[in-house]
Amino acid sequence: MQLSILVPMLVVWRRWRHFSPPVKLLSWYVYLSAAAAIGARLLYPHYFATNYGFLVGFNLGKVALFGAVYHQVLAPGPGRRVVAVATVATLAGGVIAAAHDFELAVTISRVAQCAVLAGFALAYLNELLNHASARPVAQDPLWLLSVGQLLYSAGVITAFSLDYLSATEIDNYVKFSFASISGLVFNYFLTLAFLRADPTSDPAPETKGQPVDQLAGL
Repeated sequence: MQLSILVPMLVVWRRWRHFSPPVKLLSWYVYLSAAAAIGARLLYPHYFATNYGFLVGFNLGKVALFGAVYHQVLAPGPGRRVVAVATVATLAGGVIAAAHDFELAVTISRVAQCAVLAGFALAYLNELLNHASARPVAQDPLWLLSVGQLLYSAGVITAFSLDYLSATEIDNYVKFSFASISGLVFNYFLTLAFLRADPTSDPAPETKGQPVDQLAGL
């Protein structure tokens, strides 16, 4: 799952000049993901007793980065303000938790990442559904990102909920397998987002409508 980030990274290297500003900002995620994975592999357990710092840093970094991306693409209004407030509150809560207990901060940052980013994704999808667009939604990189994030959040929360049901070796295998599959699914949608991005891919909707027919035709 961690190695799969190389696929969207290669797409970013080849197509970066075709990205709109929000997608260029989003492209930094591939480096965040790679840095967290490589750092944990190289420095833990040789220099750090745990890999908690890398896990917390990745989760909070993802919230900060995606929060900035959604803040750019959402129309001015309550939705954009909620994204800004939720991002700052999540980062502050994660830092406070890390200062108190790093192990607790891992759980808090993971759950917060899944929940908060799922909320951002739903806010974007709701805005998209309430505005007409000539561009098919399946060609919208932020639509693809949002769908991927929702699937990832659902998968990860389900996987780690198994911790509260059982702690047998088989259940741990299922848990981490489910989490890995969720990561692969997210990276797949992220790759599609970068492949289908172009300088005019910002939604910038202005007229109201319901693109339900587009969704039904996917």
